[in-house]
Amino acid sequence: MNLQIPDVPWFGRWLYHLVPYRRAVVLGNLRRVFGGAVAEPDIRRLAQAYYAHYARFLGEFIRFPFMSQKRRRDWVRVENMEAPIRAHEKGKGILLLTGHFGNFEVSTIAGIGQFPQYRGLFHFVRRPLNPPLLNDFVNRRFRRAGFGVLPKRGSLDNILDLLASGAIIVYVFDQHAGKGDGVTVDFFGHPAGTFKSLALLALTTGAPVVPVYSWREPDGRHVLRFEDEVPLIEHAEVGEAIRLNTRSYNAALERMLVRHPEQWIWMHRRWKVPARR
Repeated sequence: MNLQIPDVPWFGRWLYHLVPYRRAVVLGNLRRVFGGAVAEPDIRRLAQAYYAHYARFLGEFIRFPFMSQKRRRDWVRVENMEAPIRAHEKGKGILLLTGHFGNFEVSTIAGIGQFPQYRGLFHFVRRPLNPPLLNDFVNRRFRRAGFGVLPKRGSLDNILDLLASGAIIVYVFDQHAGKGDGVTVDFFGHPAGTFKSLALLALTTGAPVVPVYSWREPDGRHVLRFEDEVPLIEHAEVGEAIRLNTRSYNAALERMLVRHPEQWIWMHRRWKVPARR
C-alpha cells in the first residue's frame, strides 16, 4: 500500500499527547487498516495528523457561517462534476455515496452552492447528532443552504418519492450498522456491519450510485470530488445482490480513504463485528 504520510503540525502532536480523546480507538483502527504495510512510527504520525485535522475541522465549522459567499466559493474547488450530471440525465435521481472525509459538510455547502441549478435537489440522510442543540444547528445550516435533511430511520417512502422526482440523496455510508440495519461485509479486509439500505434502494429504483468525497489541501482550501458511477451488480438472489453491492460500495470508500487517510473519522468504532477465526 503506497501511502503518503503527511507532515504533522505542532498542535497535532500536542493534542495527541495531551488531549488523547479516543486515542486507543484511533490507533487500533489505524493498525487494523495499515498495520501490515506501515511501520508503527508512521501509524503514530498518521494519528497525530488526524488530531490536527480534527482541530482544523472544528475551527472551520465555527468560521464558516461568518464567511462571505465569495470567500466560500474561493475556499472550495469542485472536481469531476460531469459524473453526477451524466448520472442525473438517466432520470432516476442519484444516490451519492460518501463518508466522513475531510470537512464534508463545509465543502458540500460551499461546493454545491456554486451550481444554483441544483438548489433544492440535494437531500442528506443523517443520523441525529448529540447534543440535540448541535443537531438542530447543523440541520438549520443545511436547510438555509437549500439542502433537505432526512433521518436515517423512517424515511424510506420519502426517499423513494424524492428519487422518482429526480432528487439527489446524499448517503453517509461509513458508520457501523447493527444487525437490523446492516449486512456484514469486508471493509479493509475485516468484517464490518454496513448499511444495506443503499444497495436496496439502488436495486429497487435503478438510481445510479455516485461516490463523492472531500479533502483539505495543504494551503487550507478544500476539494469536493465526484467519482464515476459504481456499476450495479445483479444477482438472482436478493440477499446476495445486496451483499455484493454493499461490498462494492465499501470498496469505493476504501479507494477514497487511502488518498488522504489522516482526514477520515478514525475515532469511530467502525469494526464492531467479531473478527474471523
